[in-house]
Amino acid sequence: MEIKDRVYGVQKIEENVILDLINSNSLKRLKDISQLGMPDTYLSFPGFSRYEHSLGTMILLKKLGATLEEQVAGLLHDISHTPFSHVIDWVVGDPTKEDYQDKIFQEFLEKSDAFDILNQHGLNPYFISDLNNFKLLERDAPKLCVDRLDYSLRQLRIEKGKELTDKILNDLCVYDNQIMFKNFKPAKLFGDSYMGLQKSSWAGDEMRSRYHILSETLKEALNKNLIDFSFFNGTEKPILEILNNSNNEFILLNLSMLKNGFSVIEDNEGIELKKKFRYVDPEIKVNGGFVCLSEICKDYKKTVEYEKERNKEVKKVKIIPV
Repeated sequence: MEIKDRVYGVQKIEENVILDLINSNSLKRLKDISQLGMPDTYLSFPGFSRYEHSLGTMILLKKLGATLEEQVAGLLHDISHTPFSHVIDWVVGDPTKEDYQDKIFQEFLEKSDAFDILNQHGLNPYFISDLNNFKLLERDAPKLCVDRLDYSLRQLRIEKGKELTDKILNDLCVYDNQIMFKNFKPAKLFGDSYMGLQKSSWAGDEMRSRYHILSETLKEALNKNLIDFSFFNGTEKPILEILNNSNNEFILLNLSMLKNGFSVIEDNEGIELKKKFRYVDPEIKVNGGFVCLSEICKDYKKTVEYEKERNKEVKKVKIIPV
């Protein structure tokens, strides 16, 4: 099987367990789960699916020499994501943590066809589901890990182009079972680019306003029994169909704002836009050891400290249809 990936190019997949998982219902479901929480119809720039990110995570793990078990874990690490991804944290979770899918991951895997596929291939599903076993795949922020690298490289590839992502990708290495950079400049480039995505996209006023609008829309649909929570085990299209075909004025106005645009105005009497603070502090291989970017770049350390404090500020806004 060949996969044409927007970041890594054409990749040949031969491992039977990987092929079976790619063809499973668990993975196919992710084709209709938006990575950024918004279908392209409701975004002002192109997005991508959790399916694309999951395959990309597996590919990058393989490129970095990960075991088959870790590649499998990478492929499956997002299967518990609900429709609209982290928007669910604005409905029933905590927008400052965005961890709803992590809490239900093992239970979701146990009920999925992926669980049976793992057993059929002699892999322990419970070992695979404990992502603490895989230090290339997942590490606590602000450390580098493949999950964090892939979703950001994927968005940077769309927004900034191949030249930038190749500079980052081609300088990565693994040392002491940790992902790091070989040189300062690519590490700084990635740190700055990741912070740029945090400010302009993930935690920007527009994106957080979109999350607020869509989450309030979903709450209304739940309260009016247009959908029930079982819909969040499925995909986005059935939910969007029900929302768009409803006669609910509140829902239709919100969908119109998401599609046609809105203005965000600071207002102390408005709604509070919560956000999760994301940043990276890449490690750089130096003289048989490694150092963090912030340890050798004062400007980067200052930027992180400033943005971290700015993130704590409570911001209230009014969202107005255009």
